[in-house]
Amino acid sequence: MRWCMAVCGVMGLSGCGLRSDPLFEGDLIADGGETGDDDDDDSDESGPDPGPSACEMPIEMPMQNVTINGSFSGGDHERGWCGQDSGPEQVYQLTALYSTDVTFVVREADSALTLRVIENGCSDGEGRTVMCANDFRESSKHFFAVAGQTYSVIVDGDSSASGAFSFDVVFGWPTLDQCEVHDEVILQQSGGAFLWENDFGRGQGTVDGSCGGPGRDNMFPISTSYVGGMYAEVYGSNGFQPVLSLRTSCAGLSELTCAVSEVNGGTSLSWYFENPGTEYYLVVDQVGIEGGTYSLNVYFD
Repeated sequence: MRWCMAVCGVMGLSGCGLRSDPLFEGDLIADGGETGDDDDDDSDESGPDPGPSACEMPIEMPMQNVTINGSFSGGDHERGWCGQDSGPEQVYQLTALYSTDVTFVVREADSALTLRVIENGCSDGEGRTVMCANDFRESSKHFFAVAGQTYSVIVDGDSSASGAFSFDVVFGWPTLDQCEVHDEVILQQSGGAFLWENDFGRGQGTVDGSCGGPGRDNMFPISTSYVGGMYAEVYGSNGFQPVLSLRTSCAGLSELTCAVSEVNGGTSLSWYFENPGTEYYLVVDQVGIEGGTYSLNVYFD
């Protein structure tokens, strides 16, 4: 359920939320090694040994555009919240030398793929999960890597997953169509206001940034026409922990400012638009993935 009320401040546009899966040419190729024995996983202790966890032997991923060639082997050790990962997995480790957006695009895969990215952890319950998507083969994925943090990039599959896979890793800005842009436009008008409320269910979002935000999100375009200020505030309820972000594109690197609140709390940000006509986007995101309700209020000088 959602509702919108605007005073001197809303106009609709056609939806821009389609996502594309461009292929990128990598600069070098890294081969994924074996993760254990070829025996099938068996929850019975008397069953075959599934081999060591792939989390115990990650493959280092370089900080440069690369094509990764991997394969599934061994047993099922690691699981995530988005499911379809009851089969073997392969784990890659990326240490961010600088803050950047990272995009993953599948080239080939013999089976459906689940992608998980965990900051400073690997197994379920460790670190902070920034990505869990079980449609990786069908859709490109991206996240914002923070300088100094280590990320486990886990390619997983269901119990029937087998064979080889190949995907590109690209550093730098993802294109705008890799974020789901809302069809409601915030219109800058002197004394105007934009009010919006939305209920989110559990799920993965498409926008990431330095304040975090793996959960479902809304990314509103802002149409600016004069030099002036904006004040935005967001409040969460029903377990929602808001993140508010102002940016010029999908990329976390395009973020101008962001703010984060406590669970069921509120936060705000202000910005002075000096270059009217520039593309701006106001994003309501969340710290977790459980969802909840938020209300957004935007005011213009």
